[in-house]
Amino acid sequence: MSLTDFVKQEDVRDRLNAEFPNKGTRASEPVKASWQTRNYMLVGTAFDYLLRWWMRREVNRFQARPWVAETSLELADEICPELKTDIEETIDNAKGHRDEYVDTGTVTRPLVESAIDLARIDGIYRGGVPPTDLGEYDDGDIVDCIRLLEILETTEFLNGQNAHLNPAFGLGSSLVGGADADVILDGMLVDVKVTGRATFKADYWRQLVGYLVLADIHNVFLESGTYDQLGISDEPDIQPLPQIETFGIYFARHGDFSTIPASIVYEADGYTEFRSWFVEAALDYNPRFGTEFGGIFRTIV
Repeated sequence: MSLTDFVKQEDVRDRLNAEFPNKGTRASEPVKASWQTRNYMLVGTAFDYLLRWWMRREVNRFQARPWVAETSLELADEICPELKTDIEETIDNAKGHRDEYVDTGTVTRPLVESAIDLARIDGIYRGGVPPTDLGEYDDGDIVDCIRLLEILETTEFLNGQNAHLNPAFGLGSSLVGGADADVILDGMLVDVKVTGRATFKADYWRQLVGYLVLADIHNVFLESGTYDQLGISDEPDIQPLPQIETFGIYFARHGDFSTIPASIVYEADGYTEFRSWFVEAALDYNPRFGTEFGGIFRTIV
């Protein structure tokens, strides 16, 4: 289970819809970069990597967790040992191209190719599927990714000082079996969508509200000293995050951003009761985790 799966459960979906109706607004700009191929997931994940590299170049300070591709490398021994050397070389090459881009700001074909290969490697972790086509590229995907980066360069929505790239929410993420956002930038939680549709879909909204609840739970554990008591405060996913003040969707193909104040969630009547219900529902769906940590969650949250 993950947060995505959890918020799709009928009882969770219905409660979220009732407590927090969708306040997101559709993109107001037209599509500026149309799909060049049907490799939707591949290009979307590749752009996630490119966006994070772009942010490393643009912001003054950043914190980043290991790439999903690096986690996939750790699983390669079991799933696809014959590919481990190729995967390791691909990741090393990608880091070199990323560092060159951060230094120069020049978007090169090898940079985009690296992002596409990392997106393929992600499949090991996300679905146990090893890559079969590392080093092979459709020119349309290259053009698509470059165009998305060009649009990103023209927007001011993601200008900021302090970025948390691919942030997780400590035990909050573990509660739902896994959850990590795209970016938190100066108190703004950003989910990136590479869809050509301008709609702020209800499932996007529910996912974002879920992130806000998990971030709140994470902060409660930090402030209460719970992580210190458990001896896990130094783990990579147990890091302080900025207080989320706004949240929303960056529509990458439109170069547009739809944002909502986080107070819509945090200051809603009954939010604290809803948070407790959310925890109980997640513990029911994740009983193994509940056996170990349920008592702590019920006491602290």
